[in-house]
Amino acid sequence: MLKEKIRNLIRKDGIVGVLGLIIKYSFYKIFNYSLLTLKGVKLGKNITFEGFIEISGGKRVKIGNNVRLGSGVIISAGIDAEVVIGDNSYIGTHTIIIANKYIIIGKDCLISPFNYIIDSNHGISPDELIRKQPYDVEPIVIGNDVWIGIGCAILKGVEIGDGAVIGARAVVTKSVPAYSIAVGVPAKVIKRRK
Repeated sequence: MLKEKIRNLIRKDGIVGVLGLIIKYSFYKIFNYSLLTLKGVKLGKNITFEGFIEISGGKRVKIGNNVRLGSGVIISAGIDAEVVIGDNSYIGTHTIIIANKYIIIGKDCLISPFNYIIDSNHGISPDELIRKQPYDVEPIVIGNDVWIGIGCAILKGVEIGDGAVIGARAVVTKSVPAYSIAVGVPAKVIKRRK
């Protein structure tokens, strides 16, 4: 079949057509290779990858049904860590999720672009170089129907309750109750939805 395509292209488009076909097949091979990096990731049905996505930690990443991942999303699960993304959730463009223990994102969540969700910090004891200290790790749990605005940082040990809203550019260092709206640096609850 490939030989036939090449012959037809040479007849129709000349060498330019053949080069186009080679480039197309090269991209196909690159794309296939990138899909191999997803091996072991547990994917639900109807997942939408809106561009290049990087997922590491294979067997410890579970993505539910009808999830959309924006272009440039990075999901990384460490050796003993786990990342779970619930059904019908959207992870916005260039959002980074790094788990050293576990990060759970519930169902029906909207996570805007350029967010940073990480469940660890470096130790900061003055007796040792920071780069040599172990991580201080606490899990993150984001409930169902949560909206996180653009450019937020969700830090270790945070629980965000069902139906909560986190305003743009907030830095969430403490847990946010269900149906609350939190904004600022550090994020503070300013009102409730219900």
